[in-house]
Amino acid sequence: EYGDGYTLPNPAKYAVFEDHLLYAHHNPKFVPFMDKVQTLRDLQNNFQKHTGVRDYSAVDGVSPGICHQVAREEFIEIGDFIQATDSHTCMGGASNALTWGVGATEYANLISAGFTFVKVPESIRFELTGTLAHGCTAKDVILYILADHARKELTLNRSMEFGGVGLSSLSIDERATLCNMATECSGRTGICEADDSLYDWMKKSQPNLNIEQQKTMSVSPDDGAVYDGGTHLIDLDQIRPMVAHPGNPDKGIPSDPTNGAYISEIGDVKIDIAYGGSCTAGKEDDIAYYAEVCQAAENAGLKVHDGVEFFIQYGSGIVKELAEREGWHELFERVGVKLIDPGCGACIGAGPGVSTSPDQVSVSAINRNFQGRSGPGKLYLASPLTVAASAFTGIITSWQERLFG
Repeated sequence: EYGDGYTLPNPAKYAVFEDHLLYAHHNPKFVPFMDKVQTLRDLQNNFQKHTGVRDYSAVDGVSPGICHQVAREEFIEIGDFIQATDSHTCMGGASNALTWGVGATEYANLISAGFTFVKVPESIRFELTGTLAHGCTAKDVILYILADHARKELTLNRSMEFGGVGLSSLSIDERATLCNMATECSGRTGICEADDSLYDWMKKSQPNLNIEQQKTMSVSPDDGAVYDGGTHLIDLDQIRPMVAHPGNPDKGIPSDPTNGAYISEIGDVKIDIAYGGSCTAGKEDDIAYYAEVCQAAENAGLKVHDGVEFFIQYGSGIVKELAEREGWHELFERVGVKLIDPGCGACIGAGPGVSTSPDQVSVSAINRNFQGRSGPGKLYLASPLTVAASAFTGIITSWQERLFG
C-alpha cells in the first residue's frame, strides 16, 4: 500500500526483536513450520534494514534478550507511553511508564501515522503495606491478586496501579513482575509509582539519562483520583507462597492463572520439569533467587533431583553477563541446571523446558498455565524461589533457608 519507498516518521522510536521463536526448532510441533518462522525472520530483517529502526535481532543464533526486558534496560524512560505487539508490554509500568500491548492492525497504523487513538482505561489501585517474608516474592503477590481480585473481574480492562509504603520494599525487578502479569489479570496495564529506588535504578541501567529531568516526567495519582475498580489493601506481611494449579479442563476446571492455591495446602505434587525464565522471571533479581537456592543446595551436597530437569533461561544478555560475573552461571552448571541463552522459549511452547507428554508435571516461573501453552503436560505457576527449591526436592516446595538442612 505504501510502496517500496515508504519511510517511518521517527525510526528511533521503534524497535524489532528476535525472541519468541528463536528456539522453536527444539519443539517437534514447530519443526514442520520452520520455513514459515524463517519467512517471519526475513520480513522483519528486511523491514529493519529499510527503515533503520532499533535492531535487536539475534547474532549467530543468540538474541540480545526478550523485548520487554531489553526495553526496560535500554530505552524505556519514566513517563513514556509505549505500545508494542505483545501483551506483556505492560512490564514497562515498573519504570512508571504507560505501556501496553496492541494488535498487528493497530500497530501498523501506529507505524504509518506516528500516532494512535487511545481510550483512557478505568483504574484499580493496590495499596501495598508491610514487607514480604523470606521465601516470598512479587510472583506470590500477583498470584494472590489473580486468585482474588482478578477472579472477581475487578481488574478487567483496568489499569492496575501499585503504590503505598510497601512498594518501597520491592525492587524494580519485583515491581516489573507485578506489572508484567497485569495482562494475566485481564488488566489493560500495570503501573508503579515512581520513587528514589526507581531513579537509582534508571541511573544505573541508563547512565545517559538526566535523572533530574526524569523526575519531572514521573506520573502520580491526582488528588481525589477516582478508582472505578476500588482501592485494595495488600499486606505483604500476609502473603504466603502460592501456585496457580493447572485445573482439569476435562472436568470443566480450566487451566488458568487465577487458580491460586497455597503450597502448604496442595500436598506432595511430584514434578518432572522446573523452569525458570521468561520475561516474568528471567530478570536479574530472579536469577539471584535461583542462585540463592542453588548455592544452598550445593552447600548441602545436593544436585537437581533425579528424574527432574531444571532449566534456567536468561531474560537478556545483560542478565546473563551478571550471572557470569557473580559466578552464578558456573554454580548452576555444577548443580545440574540446564542453561539457555536469552529468549522466550518454553513460555510459549517454543524451546527447551516444554513438557512432551500429558503425564508430565512442570513447576514454572512463567506467566501462563493454559492447557498446551508449554507442552501437553500439567503446569503449575510459581515463584522463582519455589521453582528452584522444587527442582532439588522433586516435589513442589516453598523455599526456606534451612530447607536442605
